[in-house]
Amino acid sequence: MASRTRIISQSKALYVTPTGTLPSSPLAVAESGILAQQLHRVDTFSFDIDLAGARQDVREFGQLARIGTLTMSELNPTFSLGYFLGNGENEGLLGFDTDGITTAGANSSQFISGIITEDKAKREKNLFALTVAEGQDAFSPFDDGTAGAAGRDTFTPAQSATHDVVSFGNCTINSYTVNFAVGEIPRVDIEGEAQNIQFTEGSQGGSSGLYNPSINKDGARADTGQLVLPIPSTGDMDVLVLRPEDVTLSFSRDEFDLGGTNLADMHVQSASIEVPMSRGNISALGAERAVAKPLEFPINVTMSISAILKNVHKGALDMVLTGVAGDQTTNATINVTNNDGGALSHVFTLQKAVLDSQNFAIGIDDNETIDMTFSAQIGGPDTTDQGLFYSGASPQSKIFDDVSVYPFNRLYAKNNSKAPY
Repeated sequence: MASRTRIISQSKALYVTPTGTLPSSPLAVAESGILAQQLHRVDTFSFDIDLAGARQDVREFGQLARIGTLTMSELNPTFSLGYFLGNGENEGLLGFDTDGITTAGANSSQFISGIITEDKAKREKNLFALTVAEGQDAFSPFDDGTAGAAGRDTFTPAQSATHDVVSFGNCTINSYTVNFAVGEIPRVDIEGEAQNIQFTEGSQGGSSGLYNPSINKDGARADTGQLVLPIPSTGDMDVLVLRPEDVTLSFSRDEFDLGGTNLADMHVQSASIEVPMSRGNISALGAERAVAKPLEFPINVTMSISAILKNVHKGALDMVLTGVAGDQTTNATINVTNNDGGALSHVFTLQKAVLDSQNFAIGIDDNETIDMTFSAQIGGPDTTDQGLFYSGASPQSKIFDDVSVYPFNRLYAKNNSKAPY
């Protein structure tokens, strides 16, 4: 165990991997088929383990206190993480489709297409939270000074012995929210749950020689191979962070017959898109764990907008009942450029969105504001006329999300006779 007086963000780094295994390994000792890749610009991470929620007391006549306890349901720890919106690399690593909009601007696949189809490399992920020695930056230049294939891209044994790692197996994302606001850096907040958590001390190998925390439906380990966490860094994104002035919001329909305001003529203060992805458990007699955790449909993606009101647009609420206003939809698009009008870094398109609510408010000596909520339903993975579509500067082709083509992580020295780190 590493000796620390406290842990602060300086010493943390977060990684993500798929949960699968490689079909074979050229090494003398089996290697796990999961290559750890770092999530960048992360600024918040937390997790919670509720043991009591899965526990049931056994009591009987004749004794006031319980005679024992049983764990009758799965333990599903929850986690949350947040990061500044970068170039789409994090989205790709977490299993989202970063090529859902073509270069010509046409929709091609849903933002969560791989999750909808239960793609084994996208529906679940493993997370690894690394803690290095106290007083050290996790991003310190630990490299031994040699570059290329002969260089070291992992920590030395001495360094690893000072590390602790918390590994989260079979993580599913329950909510993805991207937020834009005046005066704030665009960011993403994610909520999810895991099926297993594994704590590794430095004395057990630290960041080297980690075991895959994934488990199967019977509660057995997904594989017995090992992996190593590479040295973290600030990454190679082409932008430090994005800025609020890089964000523009547009609509294909600017006015609705029910009235309100012209959507193209208001001062937008904030906008957010939330994608809920809750899952249900399918259990069966004879199975210790859920045999499946399918997505719960329908999935209603919501866009919330807050703006300073400028003008009122004519219309009447009774048009929703007597006319076609209730069926009117719009396509809402958020474009995020790189550095004040440069190349596009992100495009979010909410296709066939309906207006769910409008709220108007004003106080003494204050600006009148309008808060609106739009929603659209996710369609099939190849449905292109409604749902949420996304394109990021980091294309999906750069993300290793297929276990059959994963490169071997450099867990062992070139000489296979050497012991693993």
